[in-house]
Amino acid sequence: MFVITRNINGATEVLKSSNSQLDKTFSDKDVALKFVKQLNQNIVPSKHWSVSKQLINS
Repeated sequence: MFVITRNINGATEVLKSSNSQLDKTFSDKDVALKFVKQLNQNIVPSKHWSVSKQLINS
């Protein structure tokens, strides 16, 4: 699984699903990369999102 993240002032932020506090997850990395490309179109580069492998909490 993959999530969309960004680092702002040393803090990692994970993109949430609409109307939810759950992380937006993707099973296909290519789909996640396409979503990030669209998301970053109107965002300043210092706040760009990227795709990360989801960490599983044990």
